[in-house]
Amino acid sequence: MPLLAVLLVLLSIVTVLLYAVPATNSRLGEYIEDRALSRAVAAANAAASVEGDEELQRELDLAAETGGGEVLLVDQQGNVTKTAGERLISPPPESVLQNAANGERMNDIVGEQRVAVVPLIRGGNFEGGVVFAPDESERTTNRIFLRSGIEAVAVAGVLGGGLALLLATLLSRRVEWLIVGAREIERGRLSHRIEPGFNDELAELARTFNSMAEKLQGSFEKLKESGATLNVILNNLGEGVLATDLSGNIMFINLAARSMLGLGSEGPFERPPNPWKDFDLPEAVARCAKERECPEIRVSDGESFLQVKLERLDKFDDHKGGVLVVIRDLSEGRRLEANQQRFLANAAHELKTPITTIVGASELLLTESEDDPETRRRLSDYIYSEARRMQRLSETLLRLARTGADLRYPDIEVLNLDDAAREAAERMKPLAESAGLTLRVEGRGGCVWADHEWLEQSLLVVLGNAVRHSERGGEIGIHVEGATVRVEDEGSGISRSDLPHVFERFYRGKGDLEKVGASEGFGLGLAICKDLVERMGGRISLDSEEGVGTRVEIELPEVGEDAEDTDS
Repeated sequence: MPLLAVLLVLLSIVTVLLYAVPATNSRLGEYIEDRALSRAVAAANAAASVEGDEELQRELDLAAETGGGEVLLVDQQGNVTKTAGERLISPPPESVLQNAANGERMNDIVGEQRVAVVPLIRGGNFEGGVVFAPDESERTTNRIFLRSGIEAVAVAGVLGGGLALLLATLLSRRVEWLIVGAREIERGRLSHRIEPGFNDELAELARTFNSMAEKLQGSFEKLKESGATLNVILNNLGEGVLATDLSGNIMFINLAARSMLGLGSEGPFERPPNPWKDFDLPEAVARCAKERECPEIRVSDGESFLQVKLERLDKFDDHKGGVLVVIRDLSEGRRLEANQQRFLANAAHELKTPITTIVGASELLLTESEDDPETRRRLSDYIYSEARRMQRLSETLLRLARTGADLRYPDIEVLNLDDAAREAAERMKPLAESAGLTLRVEGRGGCVWADHEWLEQSLLVVLGNAVRHSERGGEIGIHVEGATVRVEDEGSGISRSDLPHVFERFYRGKGDLEKVGASEGFGLGLAICKDLVERMGGRISLDSEEGVGTRVEIELPEVGEDAEDTDS
């Protein structure tokens, strides 16, 4: 912009020199020419209006003095009869005298002197002509005026050019600030602000840029927060989510999908892997992107069973499109379903065995012809034993139904964990003694928040398992410490493969199914116990080693000192 201002000033000066100066000089020349002719006419009129030589000479002297030049009076023969003023063209050229004698008009430069000639008419008669030659003062004045005008134009051009250059520099600097600010916004530095400067149009433009950057910054921050929230949601989903563009490049993948596809937590990843033998995931993604054939299939990988669903996305990756892959792990559901089926089979078997025994014993009683008390007693014992067995099974099923359907809140109160543990031990002591086991309580517990009925039921389940799986002559220990109660036995233990599933409903360990007397358990006790403890705000854990024993630990919310004092 400053260079443009300098070029405009130079163009103005050149225009003045090439056009204005010649035009002004021409107009000044025309002015001098017209003035000389008018002076000549004035002198001729003055000469024609008087009589006598003295008056004629006086008028000619006055015309020469007023016009500032020399006046000649020429007769019809071409002779100069009167002169007045300075001697500028004396002797006059013959051509001038001849034009005056002939009565012709003339306004031209002769040599270096301008000469104007007009005819002299007196009383309607032609008597010659009048010649007027202006002096140099008028031409000098015109030259001075012309030079002054040129100097004024030059000075005005320089001053105007300087001011224009200064203004252009200031405007250029402010425009550069605007450009720098716009580039900073383009680079994503939306916190940058432009200084408005003067209160003019550029300042308004700068404020507009600042307002736009502020709004964009707010919008991008909201988008960033929304994106972060969406990433947190997607990364905490149980389903695997994978999104690709139309070329198959991964645009997004959550943590669950990384785990299901066997990818590490570190990225990024360009293409989806092919982890399954019976399904080609990259090929399916490509076919879904190009041919819109998006399948929904189920694949198995070892113990895992997955459902893979592909969906074509039209509004994705700058609206070019993409493919969404959702992977759902069905392994847990299938395992629960298998456990339920196994439970139903076990329950049916457990019911069938005592029913068969009861029916058989009843038939023998009905068909026995002799009244043998011993036989009747033995058959009655069979019927009673199997009926009790069916009763235990029905009670277990009812307990499971109550636990699953009982949505009431626990009746939480302050309980002494020592008292609760010793009460449960006293109730379990006859069963332990009949099994040839020693039951002891150690340690000192504190006060906890718990439901008395639920806590007692949980402890009885754990102690019942310890008695059932311990050998005669063994020992069962109940250790109480603070808000924790721990039950340890020296029984058969649980295999490492069964440990992850001990708290699942309907689950019975493979080792249990092979043992004699395993029919007494139905795989529900620990699941019920875990549900009760957690609903009281506690936690339960189990550690076991096959052939060594099992340790179950229940930890409940501990009561603070203030609460203990209040309760006491």
